[in-house]
Order: sequence, then C-alpha cells, then structure tokens
Amino acid sequence: MKKKLLLLILPILFIGLTVNAQTKTWDFGNNGGGYWPITASGVGTIGAGTEAVIDKLGLFSNDPANTGIVNFGAVNASGASFDDLYVGVNRFQLNGGGGGTAGNVLPTQRYVYFTVSGACTVKVWFKTGSNGAVRSVLCTDGSAILGSGTSNSGGNLDLVIFTVNISAAQALGKKIYIYGDTTSSNLYKIEVTGATVTTPSLATTSFKKQSDVMVYAKNNRIFLSNIKSSTQVKVYNVLGAVVKSTKTDSDTNLDINKGGVYIVNVKSVDGEKSVKVIVQ
Repeated sequence: MKKKLLLLILPILFIGLTVNAQTKTWDFGNNGGGYWPITASGVGTIGAGTEAVIDKLGLFSNDPANTGIVNFGAVNASGASFDDLYVGVNRFQLNGGGGGTAGNVLPTQRYVYFTVSGACTVKVWFKTGSNGAVRSVLCTDGSAILGSGTSNSGGNLDLVIFTVNISAAQALGKKIYIYGDTTSSNLYKIEVTGATVTTPSLATTSFKKQSDVMVYAKNNRIFLSNIKSSTQVKVYNVLGAVVKSTKTDSDTNLDINKGGVYIVNVKSVDGEKSVKVIVQ
C-alpha cells in the first residue's frame, strides 16, 4: 500500500517541480529566437511616448525634450563574452537612463518591463554603454529597488551579471522594471526563473500614441490642458503610491497638499504619457 501511494505521489511532485522551475529568457545577444530583428533604428519606431510588448517583454520610451530616441530598443552587432561563458554577439540598446522619481524607483523613460505570476529569480546580463564608464542597471517594482548591478572601468569589468530574488508580495499586481540609472547601458540577456511571465499584450496595435495633454505644476497645483476626451489622471509620489486619481473630460487642475516631486500619468483613447513635475 505504501509503495503504491509513493508511486502515485512521485509523478505529482515531479509535475510540481517542473512547473516551479520554468524559465523565460530574452536573449538579445543571440537574436532572441527571432523575436528581436537586427536593426540600427530600433524595434519598430520607438520614439517619444511609444510602447510595445514583444515576446511578453514590454518596452517603453519617452523623450521629455522631444528630441526623438530613435535607438531605444535597437538590437545590433556588439559582441561580449561574460564570466559565466555566456557569449552575445548583439546588444539591446537602452540609449540612456530611465529617468524617474527620487532614487530611480519608478522609471519614466527608456525601460523594459514584465509581470510575473509569483515569486521568482531575475538574472540580467549587461554591458556599459561606453567602455571604461561606470554604469548601473536597476531592477525595481516601481516602489523600491529590488536589485542592481554596477560596472567598473576597463575590459571585462564593463560586463556585469546580477541576480534579483523577487518575493510573491513584490510580484503581486506589479510591473518589474529594468533600466539604466542616468546613462546608457546595453542589455544582452534577461532570464526569469520560478514563475510564469504574464505580461499582457497592449490593447492597441504594436505601439501607443503619446498623449497631447499638457501637464505642468505651479505653486501647489498641477494643471492639465488640451484634454480632448475622457482622460484618466493619476498622480504618483516618489514612493510610487497614488496620491490623486481622477477622470476628466476637460482641462482641469489638481490641488497637491505637500510639495515635492510627482509623476503625472494621463491616459485616454488619444494616447498616454507620464510627466515629472515639481510641486512647491
């Protein structure tokens, strides 16, 4: 009887272990299984305020200066041999820092992201965007830095591998962001182990249009103008918490009780954008 019970339990344990050990890999260094075409101009047209989801990896680019970030998301030839013997022949260009709130916990431009079903381990392979320069790549859930890697200067010290352990609580209902601190770095591979990657496809086709809504702060108020349709407005503080949320069909302004740095996200059928403002 005990032997029969053991024989019944073993397949169940094996299935459980197999599910928990699942791995999702984005291998930009080796063309990502065909998902990442080699191009000098980026994946599609990643410019100001555009977004895409490719092979369950989200990409977002926003250019506050409106100068056009044409190389964000570009995958092109640039070989690298890491200490763990992983070799990549191509690089994924971040082409600049992720911007964001104090401490870079919530990026606002030039980042990749994904969502997961539960606790997992994330591993990132990257190289500084300029030989000899010290650069960092961060992993956050939008409210706290979960892990990071920093390059040194010279030779293979420019090549960095770092690992982040994400708890079920950190994964629940949140995006996991990966991006550069203030300057450019190149991603070669991202690997997620232990949970299912659940990043949803965008509701629109490939890319999202940038909203034309104008956002600025004056004294203790945030002003929004050029609103053309029903628009969802959310204001986040530096910890990533929502401090104001409203929906409006016309130009409006919001009273903010406490001065500081805030991220204003506006979203409608006409487009979406996030803007950093400073409230006095």
